[in-house]
Amino acid sequence: MRRNSLVGQVLSFIVSVLIIGAGVFGFRVLIYKPETEAIAKTPPLAPLVYTAAIRSHEGSLDFKVDGVVAPYREIAVAAEVAGKVVFKDESCDSGRFVTQGTPLIKIDPQDYQIAVQRLENQLEQADASIEELQVEIGNSAELIKLAEDQVELERKEIDRLSGLIQERIVTDSTLDRAKQTELAARNGLVQLKNQLQLLRTRQRRLESARDLVVTDLKQAKLDLARTEIAAAVDGVVIDDLVERDSYVQKGEPIFTLEDTSKVEVNCRLKMEDLYWVWSQTGTDFNGVLADRPGYEFPRISVTIEYRLADRQDVGYQWRGVLVHFTPFDGIGLDKATRTVPCRILVDNPRDVKVVKYREDRQDQVVSGVPPTLVRGMFVTATFHVDQPSPLLVIPERAVQPGKTVWIVRDGVLHEKRSLELIELIEVPGADGQLAPHWLVEASATDLAAGDQVVVPPFGILRDGDAVRVSVAEPSVDGEVASR
Repeated sequence: MRRNSLVGQVLSFIVSVLIIGAGVFGFRVLIYKPETEAIAKTPPLAPLVYTAAIRSHEGSLDFKVDGVVAPYREIAVAAEVAGKVVFKDESCDSGRFVTQGTPLIKIDPQDYQIAVQRLENQLEQADASIEELQVEIGNSAELIKLAEDQVELERKEIDRLSGLIQERIVTDSTLDRAKQTELAARNGLVQLKNQLQLLRTRQRRLESARDLVVTDLKQAKLDLARTEIAAAVDGVVIDDLVERDSYVQKGEPIFTLEDTSKVEVNCRLKMEDLYWVWSQTGTDFNGVLADRPGYEFPRISVTIEYRLADRQDVGYQWRGVLVHFTPFDGIGLDKATRTVPCRILVDNPRDVKVVKYREDRQDQVVSGVPPTLVRGMFVTATFHVDQPSPLLVIPERAVQPGKTVWIVRDGVLHEKRSLELIELIEVPGADGQLAPHWLVEASATDLAAGDQVVVPPFGILRDGDAVRVSVAEPSVDGEVASR
């Protein structure tokens, strides 16, 4: 039979149809599931998530910044008089600690002692001249009294003679001689009074000269005292510029003394941190601009901490207070970093407190404690600010990129985006170990203390999904412990 015959074509068509029908039948058999099997399938469980409770923050708001220790003040001591250095104490060498009042340098005092002696002699001469003049003034006063009595007697004599001349008992020439005598007595009285006035004027001149000698003597004694230079404060000599037997001029630098009674810590605050500083109310503003508190910081307590690079389990702490701005190109922000330079004052840099961060070291004695804060130390400054509004504590692991957290309410997931995170702090967890937590201002979000926030590990989360909850706390090594 030929292939191109009618019967062959019909048979080929029938075989093709049968093959296609068999394939369709087999496919339907493979995908078919009995209805009873679909009904018996168990519904899927809601995904399991681990949560931790949001807590309210108690106490002060603490935030940390880095700082560097700087000297409270440096005193550049210069010679106040000229002369040869005849004494220099060993403690005046660079790097030596000196106490207040310790004699350090002595300049040859002989010239100044001679000047003091000369002026003391001049003062004695001035006193003697004044005493001599006072005697003359006293004598002149007595002579004036005698002259006044003589004038009075001569006047009475004239009065008697005037009465007798009317009775023609005495002549006119006798009365004229009496008047001449009275005139001579009055002339002598006037001369004595003029002499007394001159003596008193001379006395004022001598007293003025004596005052000038007294002033010069005070200056000479002051110069003599300045030949001995002592430490003005407790501190460390950081630079000595003269040696014994060298000659110094007035105003020439001798040494530089660093005041160690107090120290300062220079740090920089971000505007976010400065917002909380400015939020303090009822705080005293002290400083040179106290009448304009807009340019001053409130006095906030600060803890200064220093840790050794290889001993991070032990910290050394000092107490300080925020005092004022550090002017950087005028009062305001640093243009490069957009931060506010400020200074922290530590009143007692020798009062150090040792803090141990590991429980296995609590009973151990820590040796090698820094005796004081010194310049150049890189430290951490923790500011203790009173809470202006309620704050919440959220585990750091619960905060996802975009400042997002997931919370569970009534078994349903809810996504909270763009939280305003304040500061990352360490808070004891359920196991007693410190764990990082974020501080969030309660008034800036609808979160509340007691809300359950989802912590890793978790899969894909969608807003509005129903979930099963297992309360957990992240441990130090990053694992999750269910409760």
